[in-house]
Amino acid sequence: MTTEQKNAQQLSIHQVNARTRQHSAAARISHAVVALLSASGLATSLYLGWTVESTLPIGVAYSGGFSAGWEHLLNQPAYFTFLSALLVMITSVMLALRPDRRSTFFHAVRLASVVQIVITGLVFNLLLRAEGRMLGVWLFNDRMLHVILPVLVPLVWLVFGPHGRLSLKAVAGSVVIPLLWLAVTLIRGPILDWYPYNILDVPGMGYAGVSIYIGAILAAFILIACFLWLIDRTLAKRSAPAEVAERAAELRTAERQLRREAQ
Repeated sequence: MTTEQKNAQQLSIHQVNARTRQHSAAARISHAVVALLSASGLATSLYLGWTVESTLPIGVAYSGGFSAGWEHLLNQPAYFTFLSALLVMITSVMLALRPDRRSTFFHAVRLASVVQIVITGLVFNLLLRAEGRMLGVWLFNDRMLHVILPVLVPLVWLVFGPHGRLSLKAVAGSVVIPLLWLAVTLIRGPILDWYPYNILDVPGMGYAGVSIYIGAILAAFILIACFLWLIDRTLAKRSAPAEVAERAAELRTAERQLRREAQ
């Protein structure tokens, strides 16, 4: 067996292993576990919305809020954290049912869910976390949505993918979701005199002050999305179709044989 054929064989083994891993029972179980954990975080958010009224961050200039019950429960999707976990849950359920999904739309939403949950963990723990002790449902909700999922979701994506379907079109499409959330938030903010986070305190900081945070977070989103795209491309290249490499090795071998015969 020539060196080229050995390399092709090794590439074939790697490709088969990569495909097997992404469509394995372990992959489906991992996606299902992520979906269940996301659902538990969402359920506790809805429970807190039903049982506790909204509170205003210290020092903000807006004064609106929502009373416990349907009012606060139905407002939960206004939080970026809730939206991110919801996208993670939906895409994880879909992958648990059928890992081999090719739609650009799906991979745009999947990428948005991964990047948004990472952004959620970074922004909340670096900019929004308040002092104070949490207990019970509050503690579970916080640890699940702001600590566990922001670490687990990108890890599952890295190990189980699926990889090789993430295009630049999907990367561009992933930005649409947070932009829509931001547009809705800024439009309804003056109407309700309420914003989900103190970094969006338009009455207190003005649009110029808020735009600094918005610009930084959007830039971080795009950088992380592009970084994941590069990782996806690298993993996809390593899992390139082995038959192509085998065919190339066969052609090179045949070419050398022809040269020897010509001599």
